[in-house]
Amino acid sequence: MHLSISEGLPLPVDEVFHLLRDDMPALVPYLHDVERIVVLERVEQGDTVRLVNLWQGSLAKVPGPARPFVTAELLSWNDHASWSTAKRQATWRLEPRVGGRIFTCEGTTTVQPDPTDAGRSRLALEVELEVYPERVPGVPSLLARKLRGPIEQTIAGQVRPNLEHLAASIRAYAAAKR
Repeated sequence: MHLSISEGLPLPVDEVFHLLRDDMPALVPYLHDVERIVVLERVEQGDTVRLVNLWQGSLAKVPGPARPFVTAELLSWNDHASWSTAKRQATWRLEPRVGGRIFTCEGTTTVQPDPTDAGRSRLALEVELEVYPERVPGVPSLLARKLRGPIEQTIAGQVRPNLEHLAASIRAYAAAKR
């Protein structure tokens, strides 16, 4: 399943790019469902910066009836990203910390100049998401095939607002800086 988001931001391209690449943890207070982001690894090679960030989702956002079954580990993932300074772009993939390979999620994040205002930018996200219900232990393959589409739609319904919220978080960060 493909998701595409493009949002305008009130900051110049370089500021947004460096915020996302070099200081993502600064956005945590503005992200509604993330408790923390920890940089686990950073490797700089010329124009490219490779990062592994640990994201920890918020247990507080889990609906009450589901809380007994959800652990902090289930709400955490590693974000493997390769940032190109010249392109102002990252290619990335998310890796769940537990739960095996029941989904793949990868994409690109690009920071572009706003064509109408040089002091502003656009954040573009292109995401490919696939779920694999057949990899969940105990799920019969016939049922898994039938569940794939509805599960992807459900997850996409949750992922899209979170992607859009990233841009809103950057806008809130910019407003707080003023």
